[in-house]
Parts: sequence; structure tokens; C-alpha cells
Amino acid sequence: MTKAQTPFIAARLKAGLRLLLVWAVVGAAGPASAQSGTDDVTVMVLGTYHFSNPGRDLNNLEAEDVLAPKRQAELAILADVLAEFEPTAIAVERVAEPPYDDPVWAEYEPSKLSSVRNERIQIGHRLAALTGIERVYAVDEQPVDGEPDYFPYGPLSEFAKDADREAELSALSNWDGFNAEFEALQKTGTIPALLMLMNGPAFTDDFYWNAIKLGAGERQPGPELAAYWFLRNAKIVNKLVQVAEPGDRIVMVYGAGHGHWLRHIIEEMDGYRLEPVLPYLQRADRLSRE
Repeated sequence: MTKAQTPFIAARLKAGLRLLLVWAVVGAAGPASAQSGTDDVTVMVLGTYHFSNPGRDLNNLEAEDVLAPKRQAELAILADVLAEFEPTAIAVERVAEPPYDDPVWAEYEPSKLSSVRNERIQIGHRLAALTGIERVYAVDEQPVDGEPDYFPYGPLSEFAKDADREAELSALSNWDGFNAEFEALQKTGTIPALLMLMNGPAFTDDFYWNAIKLGAGERQPGPELAAYWFLRNAKIVNKLVQVAEPGDRIVMVYGAGHGHWLRHIIEEMDGYRLEPVLPYLQRADRLSRE
């Protein structure tokens, strides 16, 4: 993150503190749709880092081994707290054919929790097993059959080079500050604390909004990248809509880079409610440190 982004982040932190007060009240009051008795679908979006360090993102974090006993205990507590949401279905970041049943869930065994470093299994499948959920869906979207790249960074990088705007793009793409904060917290903090960071105001979507400024004439790779990223997330939510049933309470376990977009789309849709995730993570962090 750059010095130019500091005012943005400070403003987001102030707004985030106000939201935390609201979310704390919501969390204390209990699940919204369970009280209302409506057929609205309530969705909790849990943005995660990648437990297995696949290195496929523009910026990648170095995650500690989640199979270590301490981390397994923290994940067990996290699942216990998420179960308080009373979920009826789980959605994970995996590609599947309609009707989007997660094929890996069909092969789930408890032993995988001690052998597989993957957030879909360690959080999503663990929660499903704990709560007796049978409906686990794979709702990710990836390009096939000539569809466009949903994150066309290459053309954006080429444009920046041609237009002598490489420094601008490099500053937008630089998350070294956030990564350092994550890795410092990882040394002493819990997994729920790390997830609080990934789902809090420090984890911004500024890159996409500012990428829109990169273009000249009809060559507009910045707006195209932002639009294609939105398209991917819109299709993810549409798959969620296809599998949702009236009154469902769904936990989405997804890469944190999708979090802002998924939450915004869900909040804007009629018949859908967004359940704040931070109160659950705060409680899980507190219990993990006791």
C-alpha cells in the first residue's frame, strides 16, 4: 500500500469501527432471518487466505502450517462459533458442473482435517460435518470455451509499460504493507484474528477502482479488468442463487479478494440478507486465546 492510499485506509478504519459497533449489536441480537421468519436467504461471506500457499494470486501470503495442533484447535473453535449462525448450506471456491454440488464433499472424511491444507476443507467441510449439513456447493466461476480472462492483468501491464505508467500500476499492485502486517500478526495471533484482518477495513478493494483510471483512447485495459472481475463475482453469486432455497442460511468460504464484491452484490439483491462475519470471528479469536 502506498502513502497516497493512507487517507483512504484511515477513513475506512474509522468507518469500520462504527460498523463493528453495529455488528456487535447484530451479533448479540442473534441471526436476523431466524428471528424474522421470512423466506429471505441469509448469507455470511467469510473471506479467507489460501491455507496451502498456492501462489496463484497477484499478491501472495506465506501461511503457516494449519495442520499444526495449535492451528487445528483454533479452526475447531472457529467452526463451533460459525455453527451458532445455524447454517443450512455451505458454498466454497471450487468449480463444478450444475447443480453445483461440491464433488470433494462427497469424499469427505474426518481424517482430511489432519492431512489437507485447504481452507475449503478446513473451514467449509469442517463446518458442514459439525452441523450435519449435506448441501455443500462449489460455485466458483472460471473462463471456459473462449470466455474472457476474469483478471486480465497482462494487457493492463502492457498498457502501463507503453504509456509510461508502470510506477502507477506498481503502486496499485503493491500489497507489501498488508502482507507484512498479516505475517507479523501470524506470529502471535490466532487464525480467527488473521481472518478478522482479511475481512476488515484494512483489506480494501482500492486496486480495482483505481485500475479504472488506466486507459487511453479506446485502449482501456483498467476498466476492462475491473469489469471482468465484477463479472466473475456476479456469476458466482448467480450460482449461489440457483442453489439457494427459501429461508436458507449459507456460509460462503471464499478467497478474501472476492469479499467486497460478493458482499456488495448480495446486499443489493432483493430477498437476500448479509450476515456480518466479524462478530463471529471476534468471538472465535477471544475463545482461542482463553
